Amino acid sequence: MLLGLQYDSKMRIAPQIGIASYITNFGHDVTWILFSEEQKEFQEPIFNDVRVFAVPCKYKGNGFLRFISKALYAIRRMRFVFKNFRNEGYNMIFVRDGVFDGLLALYIKRRYKVPFVFEMSNPIEQNWETHKLYSKNKCFWYFISKIDAHLTMHILHTADLVLPISKWLKEDFVKKGIERSKILPLPEGVDISRFSDVDGEAIRRQYNLKDSNVVVYVGTMDKMRHLDILVHAFSKVKKSRKDVKLLMVGDGNDKSNLERLAGELGIRDDVVFTGNVYSHEIPHFIAAADVGVSPVPPLDFYKLSSPIKMFEYMAMSKPVVANDEIPEQEEVMQESGGGVLVKFEAESFAEGIVELLDDVERAEEMGRMGYRWVVKNRSYENMAREVEGRYFEVLERAI
Repeated sequence: MLLGLQYDSKMRIAPQIGIASYITNFGHDVTWILFSEEQKEFQEPIFNDVRVFAVPCKYKGNGFLRFISKALYAIRRMRFVFKNFRNEGYNMIFVRDGVFDGLLALYIKRRYKVPFVFEMSNPIEQNWETHKLYSKNKCFWYFISKIDAHLTMHILHTADLVLPISKWLKEDFVKKGIERSKILPLPEGVDISRFSDVDGEAIRRQYNLKDSNVVVYVGTMDKMRHLDILVHAFSKVKKSRKDVKLLMVGDGNDKSNLERLAGELGIRDDVVFTGNVYSHEIPHFIAAADVGVSPVPPLDFYKLSSPIKMFEYMAMSKPVVANDEIPEQEEVMQESGGGVLVKFEAESFAEGIVELLDDVERAEEMGRMGYRWVVKNRSYENMAREVEGRYFEVLERAI
């Protein structure tokens, strides 16, 4: 598996990678190739029963010097991947996102006659949409994004199996001409064992939450997430419920603005910003809460997404408040009964939060229903079995 991850013994692994790697529990061998900025030499650790090769990478300076260091790393990674594949004799190659790794995989597919699996976590258009909002040189990034989109489409057409993050992204790919029969949606899932027997009392003590009702948000706090909606919603909740705190778990380029907004609204003492936390700590933060919120902006590319926070709340038996403009959130909440659906508006989110806080018995029942649904439909084991079955089909066709 070629992954654009930086190796760290406590790194957070995307569910799709976790699911695709869970097949080690079924007797298969899985290897990851990552990068490491901390080490000067190649490392070969074991992470969650997966063999890992960490390729040393050190980006230096800015501008041209940084470009050169990236180019040198790309060459080092390419040489290592080719040598490693030649020596190890793998049966399949898997890539998550990255165009560069996708092109390496295409070469290996043709050179060694092995199947190539390509997993896509975001719509093709998201690259340009991000640069359009944040980059200064928009013309340059528009050109780069067009090249990236063209190469990504070539990779999707050539891959033997495509794993989009949702069935809605699958339909988007089909509209773009990708063969339907080779697409298997691989949405977010949860490793249920990580969320078992978890206690949130230490978190409540650490952040002085005491006997307050706690609403938790887990995830990135980037500007594209428009989390000012959530802060405004919480300020409305405070008008009717004094005994409530908002626990914001994560970091991002909008965090300081959100902290400032909370201060302007007079609720700064009731909103806790934790900053980055390790993945193994997340279940404890959720355990400390009474309600989980999943606000996702109704932008076109987010409508094709699969929000992990919703499933993590459900795995901890927490009722969820989620906006219905995101198709997967709407479908999961309706099927599971694990929470309430609202609009991506401050007033609507506030009403949903208060509704659950005011009816504890109903909220707890929603939490139980959500847990049962996520265990049945989104556990790593069940999803990995489906992926394993498709792997076997792809391998049979390759013989």
